[in-house]
Amino acid sequence: MRINAHSMMKQKEEKTEPMNISIPASLKRETRKHPEVNWSAVARRAFERHLRAQKILAQFEEEGVTEDEAIERALRIQHQEKIVKAS
Repeated sequence: MRINAHSMMKQKEEKTEPMNISIPASLKRETRKHPEVNWSAVARRAFERHLRAQKILAQFEEEGVTEDEAIERALRIQHQEKIVKAS
């Protein structure tokens, strides 16, 4: 996995706030099997991805983009991101 240095720097500069989330006990047990993982960072990235997706959906809605067009755009973006990560 590639880490975007700019994104990391921005995260370090930005003040963080604690946030409590609830997860099923079975999921918590699985995370305990991997103490080397920074689960807070994993959750933060998931929140960031989801929020980016919400922004894109809102833009599509404003532009009157159909569901099929939105899926096509998302697949194109996903394909482009894979190409960038591979290089």
